[in-house]
Amino acid sequence: MGGMRIFAAAAFTVLSIVAAGCGGSSSGVASGAALGTGAANLVPADASAFASVDTDLGSQQWTQLSALTKDFPARAKLLDQVNAELQKHQLTLKDDVEPALGPETDAAQLGKDDVVFTKPDDKAKLDALAKKLSTSDEQYTVQEIGGWSVVADAPDVFDRVRAAQNGSSLADSNTFKSAWAEVAGDALIRVYATGAAMKSGGTPATGPEWLAARAWADSSALRVQAVAKPNGAAPATSTQPMLHDVPSGATLAVSFHGSADLKRKLGRLAPKTPAGGFQLSDLAALASSDGVAYVRSSGLIPEIAIELAPKNPQTALTAARAAVARLGGAIGPVPLTVQLTNGKVVISDGPAAAAALHSGPKLTADQAYKDAIHAAGVPARTTFVAYADVTQLAPFLQVAAGALGGSATAPDPSLGDTLSHVGTVVAWGSADGGLTRFGAWIRPR
Repeated sequence: MGGMRIFAAAAFTVLSIVAAGCGGSSSGVASGAALGTGAANLVPADASAFASVDTDLGSQQWTQLSALTKDFPARAKLLDQVNAELQKHQLTLKDDVEPALGPETDAAQLGKDDVVFTKPDDKAKLDALAKKLSTSDEQYTVQEIGGWSVVADAPDVFDRVRAAQNGSSLADSNTFKSAWAEVAGDALIRVYATGAAMKSGGTPATGPEWLAARAWADSSALRVQAVAKPNGAAPATSTQPMLHDVPSGATLAVSFHGSADLKRKLGRLAPKTPAGGFQLSDLAALASSDGVAYVRSSGLIPEIAIELAPKNPQTALTAARAAVARLGGAIGPVPLTVQLTNGKVVISDGPAAAAALHSGPKLTADQAYKDAIHAAGVPARTTFVAYADVTQLAPFLQVAAGALGGSATAPDPSLGDTLSHVGTVVAWGSADGGLTRFGAWIRPR
């Protein structure tokens, strides 16, 4: 379904238009808060995935996204990449894609078939786009159904869409309604997927029953929210007390609530994820411990430390030493040591990094950290919390990326240029009401 994937992806090219500063005006009303509420009435109830995108260039969401990303150096590069891909199909954004999309563009996965819904500004342009994307094996046509222009490549798909209007649509599914309600609100994109649609990332025994997500822009940050119904019990949460050990001025801090379930998951993934001799099985023995990791600028070599509070310190100490040994005793050029202090296992790149966990001012008292956590809306109890001052962290990330790639002395210059505009990032996981939740907050510099 190569052509249909491009067709569905056409909705996302609006991001490139706006990100590159080429967004136009629109007389449409901002539709982010109601994305998907209309087209879902035409989607068959057994759809395995559904996505709804705000393609109104004049909407408040796109205006805010453009303002937040106007200084990102990747804007022009992204547009060039999209244009190059479209040119392979003799298409252009301005003449073929923009006029063929309406204020909202939705796509659904129906088994092996995909179907796209939109309300184009120019129906003739949509017909022309469908024709250009057609191949000898896939003939895309457009039919008007329920007030929407529907694009598909098989007559039976149109029949299923028409039948869905009679009370058998995705919008009539209690599962979908519950999931969609969890990600209500303004959005650039809203997504829903069943466990069947996510088999490539797991199995019915390990993956969620369903997942819903949205991404949106507010006046100061980009945000992502995801909610999933786990196949089993939701993970336990905590107040992340070990965050209070992270020293003031840390540019990266990650705190997590370990669990036996996380240990089992890492153990199952371990055989599939070798990386330079290091495997996730090395971390599986440590995953049931609560822990925290931090990075703090300190001259040429930053302070790096991981602190774990295991139930069995000696077992965890042995596992940590084995993990460090598999890394060759270092991360790139940075040597690592492992020690047991006051019942906690500490992996660090030196005595100063380890000592800072137990003395001195703390990150949780830094105003910048407190402001970011508050603005992001991090709940009191979480499964993990991650905080990064990406602007300050950028030099270390460049060196780390080069080291892991075997080129520590020549980091990619464009990476630093991009990271220098990111600013602050906060991410977290939580669980309540039998659901697992994820949030991310990204404030550009």
